[in-house]
Amino acid sequence: MVATRPENRLLQELYHADRGVFMKLVKELEPHALQSGALLGHPRAFTDFSYFVESGVVALVATTRGGSSVEVALIGREGVAGIADALGNQPLPYGLVVQLPGLAYRVPKAVIREHIFSCSALHELLMDYSQRVMHQLAQSALCNRFHTSVQRLARWLLLTAEKADTNRFDLTHEFVAQMVGAPRPVVSESLAALRDKGIIDYRRGVLTIKHSGKLGKVACECAEVISRASNGIAPVEPRVRRAVQR
Repeated sequence: MVATRPENRLLQELYHADRGVFMKLVKELEPHALQSGALLGHPRAFTDFSYFVESGVVALVATTRGGSSVEVALIGREGVAGIADALGNQPLPYGLVVQLPGLAYRVPKAVIREHIFSCSALHELLMDYSQRVMHQLAQSALCNRFHTSVQRLARWLLLTAEKADTNRFDLTHEFVAQMVGAPRPVVSESLAALRDKGIIDYRRGVLTIKHSGKLGKVACECAEVISRASNGIAPVEPRVRRAVQR
């Protein structure tokens, strides 16, 4: 049964925008435990459900044909996983992987599509949210191209902590390497460097962020950009280099 006051922000916004549709939709939602590492959607395939995240974190993961992967966006309680193919007629270009365990309310894609077409408020909310996810995707592409492994690691840790609302979580070096798109030895060295500086603690697969402020100074600008986009805050205008006049 869905909580009377769900933590998911999209469901909260729908409640205030159209209470009637909210009541109809929650009757179709069912609790679904998010198990760490579980695959909720395969890349280049259609999903059966959309998942409104209550707790935990779901990663959008791009994968090559050879099996290499990198996280391109994160979804926490502010959003919904598996909505892209419900809004359109194309399969997901990425996989949906549970990064941190928690709870989601899932709904069959056919049901969510029906409510999207009958409720302009829900359609507008999901389109706005999809735009925020696209912002994450674009920023992740920039980040993976221009920023160092330790910067990307710091960015990823900050955003994971923000979305999970905790500074302590279970992670393996191999999983982190897959998410930040860096070789495992490089990730291990970066984690060790952050630990030696007293910024994080990492023992027996449990990582604790001890100083978020210091971690923020190590992270690239993408941490703030993605955080603002995820929370619907207007982005800071980037500095644009002027062309050299000859």
